[in-house]
Amino acid sequence: MQTVIDDMHRNDWAQVHSIYGAGLATGLAAFMTSPPKWESWNADHLEFGRFVARGAGDSILGFAALSPVPDT
Repeated sequence: MQTVIDDMHRNDWAQVHSIYGAGLATGLAAFMTSPPKWESWNADHLEFGRFVARGAGDSILGFAALSPVPDT
């Protein structure tokens, strides 16, 4: 199986949301208990630096996204 790193698109959100939720369910990934809705997630992340790892059949195996942080 070949994995390709690709830009994340809006239509990838359903699979990304599922992966995000699985990570949160472990209780180790973050302080939140469920993944946000698209509108909230989109507003909290930069427009660039959004990537997915695509596997066979266009399935998404993982993702990464940049979010701004304060310079304090």
